[in-house]
Amino acid sequence: MKQEWIKRLDESLIQSFYEQQNEREIEEGLTTQLSFGTAGIRGKFGIGPGRMNAFTVRKVALGLAKFIKANSNEATIVVFYDSRLLSEAFSKELSTILADNGVKVITAESYKSTPELSHAIRYYGADGGVMITASHNPKNYNGIKVYNEYGGQLLPKDSEILSSYIDEIENPLDIEIGSFDKLVTKDQINFASKDVRNNYINEVIRATGNIEKKNAKTVLTSLHGTSLPIVSDILDKLNYDNYVIAQSQSIPDGTFPTLNSPNPEDESAFEVGKKLAEESDAQLIIATDPDADRLGIVERLDNGEYKFFNGNELGLILMKLRYQDLIDASYEDLYIVKSIVTSELSEKLADVLNVNVYNVLTGFKYISEILNDKSHTNEKLLLAFEESNGYMVEPFVRDKDALQIVPLIIKFKNLLYENNITLKDTLDDIYRTVGHYQNVNLSPVFEGADGQRKIETIINSFRNKEIHQVCGLDVKAIEDYQLGTIKYIESGKEKATYLPNANLIRLIFDEGFIAIRPSGTEPKIKIYFSLNVNNIDSLIKEFQETYIEY
Repeated sequence: MKQEWIKRLDESLIQSFYEQQNEREIEEGLTTQLSFGTAGIRGKFGIGPGRMNAFTVRKVALGLAKFIKANSNEATIVVFYDSRLLSEAFSKELSTILADNGVKVITAESYKSTPELSHAIRYYGADGGVMITASHNPKNYNGIKVYNEYGGQLLPKDSEILSSYIDEIENPLDIEIGSFDKLVTKDQINFASKDVRNNYINEVIRATGNIEKKNAKTVLTSLHGTSLPIVSDILDKLNYDNYVIAQSQSIPDGTFPTLNSPNPEDESAFEVGKKLAEESDAQLIIATDPDADRLGIVERLDNGEYKFFNGNELGLILMKLRYQDLIDASYEDLYIVKSIVTSELSEKLADVLNVNVYNVLTGFKYISEILNDKSHTNEKLLLAFEESNGYMVEPFVRDKDALQIVPLIIKFKNLLYENNITLKDTLDDIYRTVGHYQNVNLSPVFEGADGQRKIETIINSFRNKEIHQVCGLDVKAIEDYQLGTIKYIESGKEKATYLPNANLIRLIFDEGFIAIRPSGTEPKIKIYFSLNVNNIDSLIKEFQETYIEY
């Protein structure tokens, strides 16, 4: 099998990555399979069915074509790609296979963001879409996100059906592929018009309203991703020019040369932005990830210090400030949608604001499902968000959208700045109102097949044992979303979670919760702490030593 893949190395498009891999990594690529996770298929570059390469892309594309054709003989799919390594090449491979199999394709002449893909599906009334991206993963990753006709990522039922079509294809090396250029000349593949981009920009401007105050200066960085051209056009139309661009990170580059990680969840991604903020006397730094679905912010305070806001903190700030922005419009039924691993404080703040709360599993596809349901009601979305820096305020897309939030946070920052109030002051005021939970996320890595087994062992240890106390905290209930049960420790009673099944466990305490699940996109365990305790660092250390073995 290995020799078959090596013979086709040039065609696989990943030769340079293969040459950097050791025998163990090569063997894993040959003996494993890429599978759908919380955000489609994602993996490292390399040879074999367990790695991202031209042949695994073709396999997904052929399975997707069969999935689409089973539902519609005259289907249209939008295919966009970001600035990552091989994104454009993979996009052409996938588009060609789809078009070869009778699916009309609308694609892009240059890189695009994920929210633009979601919007384009809805704009064209397409049957679905595909985004070639690995979001904020390291440079040796890429992936395929698949979207439904509403512009949201596939829900589990459809993902399972699509996976079954993909799994029917035994050897991706046998898949024949035609010519992208010939399919373009036959109009089987077309390019998105400028109108779809202009429509998206107009929707963002409507969502923002006017930026009336403009004295606070902003630093923008795209972390070598896709956001700057369209963000610049949005801000120009809003007549806001008090910003500077981190030029060293402004050119799209899938090697991310100035970064350890292109992830705005990590404060380390803001080092270039901080330096520029000091040089330019800016008060706000905004960073978007490579496909512009997530963003993070840092505020430069008057004393020269920097306040980095994690995803939960920024969500709380957006909740409060957008509520103040909307309240004059007299919306009666405001609501938020959030994941069950998002901070407890969001529900407490929603109670204070008299806003409805809808909880969903992790993955913005579940938020999208709620938005679809609510589109037929009079309820008005205040904020949809996850603790992992994904936000949306207006559902003209059905995925997290950093491009909506950039002008909105600039607007809010400038309004506060006019009154000598900071975003940090706003967060502190929220804490005074609803209390102060400490929110910390951990993502220990477990590489390879052995790592996968270790992840399963750790999570099952919480599922299979009677747990009454964790790190000195009394467990009140255990929510097991794979079993679909909530078990109350003191009474022994159980009830249903009423959410779809997922491999996620939440331990509930009077002080908050700890949640644990496997990552759907990387070889990691995701652990979420949302607790009202004083000694969070020592508690986390004890938790790691007791339950997580590195």
